[in-house]
Amino acid sequence: MTIESRTMFLRKDEAILREEAQRLRLGSWVRLGLGFVALLVFTIELLVGEVAMSVFTMRAVCAGVLTLASALYIFGYSKPAISRNLPFAVTALDVSVVTGIMWSYAIGAPLSFTVSYTLFGLYFVAVILTALQHDPMLSVFAGVLSLVEYAVFFTWYRYQGAGDIGFLSFRFGIPIIFLASGVVAATLISWKNLRTFKEIVSSEIRYHEVVDRLPEMLFTMDRRGNFLWSNKAVKPILGITPPELLLRNIREFLVKPDSLQLEGETVRGTFEMRDTSGQKRFVDCALRKIDGNGERASWEGLITDTTDREAALAQREEMASRLFTYQKMESLGTLASGMAHDFNNTLQTVNDLVGMVVRDSQEAETRQRMDLISESLADARFLVSELFALGRKQPLNYTTVNLTSFFQNIVPFFNKQLGQRYSVEFKGSKEQLWIQGDADYLKRIFQNLVGNARDAMPGGGTVIIECKSVREKGRPNTVLIRVSDTGTGIPKDLSERVFDPFFTTKKPGKGTGLGLAMVRQIVTLHNGRVSIEKPDGFGTVFQIELPGIDKEDLDLDTKQIMLNRLPTRVLLLEDDVKIRDILKIFIKGMGYPVCEASNKLEAVSELQKYQDDCQVVIMDWKLGNEDPHKVIKALRAINRFLVVIVVSGYPPKQKSIDAMRIHKWFTKPYDKNMIDLEIQRALYRSSKALEKSGDTTRSRISGDTTAQQKVRA
Repeated sequence: MTIESRTMFLRKDEAILREEAQRLRLGSWVRLGLGFVALLVFTIELLVGEVAMSVFTMRAVCAGVLTLASALYIFGYSKPAISRNLPFAVTALDVSVVTGIMWSYAIGAPLSFTVSYTLFGLYFVAVILTALQHDPMLSVFAGVLSLVEYAVFFTWYRYQGAGDIGFLSFRFGIPIIFLASGVVAATLISWKNLRTFKEIVSSEIRYHEVVDRLPEMLFTMDRRGNFLWSNKAVKPILGITPPELLLRNIREFLVKPDSLQLEGETVRGTFEMRDTSGQKRFVDCALRKIDGNGERASWEGLITDTTDREAALAQREEMASRLFTYQKMESLGTLASGMAHDFNNTLQTVNDLVGMVVRDSQEAETRQRMDLISESLADARFLVSELFALGRKQPLNYTTVNLTSFFQNIVPFFNKQLGQRYSVEFKGSKEQLWIQGDADYLKRIFQNLVGNARDAMPGGGTVIIECKSVREKGRPNTVLIRVSDTGTGIPKDLSERVFDPFFTTKKPGKGTGLGLAMVRQIVTLHNGRVSIEKPDGFGTVFQIELPGIDKEDLDLDTKQIMLNRLPTRVLLLEDDVKIRDILKIFIKGMGYPVCEASNKLEAVSELQKYQDDCQVVIMDWKLGNEDPHKVIKALRAINRFLVVIVVSGYPPKQKSIDAMRIHKWFTKPYDKNMIDLEIQRALYRSSKALEKSGDTTRSRISGDTTAQQKVRA
């Protein structure tokens, strides 16, 4: 037998015993009443002199025993006792009391039909009433006990010399036959009632087991919302057992008690509830009004835990929101991409002209104003690039950056920019910390972080920038940068969301939510990562990890390269005449002979003309309808060692850089002096590679000697 089956049989037996106890309790009230009536009648008979004291005593003892036993059963327990032997004891008491009382009427008198048949009738009633207890053995027991006491009664009369009252006489035989028939009938009725009752109990138990196994909480309430009954599903939903739930109001568990109004015929809705441990969960609640008054059941309902569903819906909404955000970013990127090329060309022209004025002017005031224009141009560049960089993978112009010198240069600028109530301190190691990165974009990172720190310290405070190298055995060198403030801090639950585009905790008009998103994007493009470290006290700490490089691993020593310059002719391939003319002025000013072209055919012709001394081509990526890949392949067919440097208003295309072996990609506007450095770096690498390969014919690079001497002077 399975555990479930055993449990069902136990519950069935308990139900039967409870039913028997209820019937015995009701019968005890009847016996108690009859006992009092009998005592009253017997007392009256004694007072009027109809019975002797001995007979009255016998009758009073029998009635008293019946009354006392019934009172003890009714009032002696708060709940009726449940025992299989109790109905037999009560039946034995009933039969014995009846026998004793009737015996008292027969003392000293001849056996009459009245006494005989009255005793038989009482026995017969006692036997028939046992059928109500749903126990066939109880009917048999009552019948056998009645027959035995009936036989004892007649035997006593026989020994008293009361005449011929044999067991086969009419007085004794006929009642015995009827009594035996009553026992058989009571047994059959009791057996049938027991079978029917067991079926009903089994069905009810199965029903309750099915109800208790349901994951939904079924319950009834009164008109005020107090629980009257619930299945066992209340435990996983509200964290409480069904008995503990009784008479507790449903609004006690609602996060917003006023959200549930018990009005109308039905109530439906999704509510937020809090279980006994304080954990919140979402539930679907359906209530239906039923007939009931006062404290009786007025509502029946069903509660289903939908926390997982609501969490999935919230996650879906968040994903939809993020998708919408990314779509906005893509749209902005598309808009910026369409504007970038022409706008950056304009910025480059202005930037070049400013550089020429600075180079040719000897007036300090003019140089200072040109510097301000240059800073404004840099800000204009970031207005486009800040949005544009969010949608591209490789928008940076990488160079070797000494972070120690970098922070020593920008920290005074930040101090001047923030004002007197704020200060920025740099705590770095004395060693030189080198990384590969774009200094302009790195500056933008710390502008955003310092600006956010200022907003978090409305009363003033200090921003500390720390920088150190972390070296672990078996792992590459890492540079760790920490930017900490003494502000209000960032809640733990928002430590990741602050990096999402367009998410901001600032008031409308005070921020767009792009600052920290841009910080994460730039750090990622530097192959690093950024996180928020929560200190023990107050304020916020941003931690940035960037891959470092050792000094001996730097590509080239810049000073050595620039002191030992290599000559070459430069091919300028640009379809915009104005930009090409300005760029030509700068390239010639660096001491390089220049040849020009506006398309592929002209470039091929010029390179064939100067193939002996032209080792570098500086080209725009978009040349009308020309395919830049085909242009580079055509030029490399003439000089396979040709160094390609791209200057463009478009962001770098890493696949093209790798496929075409492009030495450097400059995004406009850019610093012209970096072109000179990259040309010399490329020539230096090329000559070293040729020396290692033993090809010395190409390592002798001829050029304009006069121009080279001018540069060295």
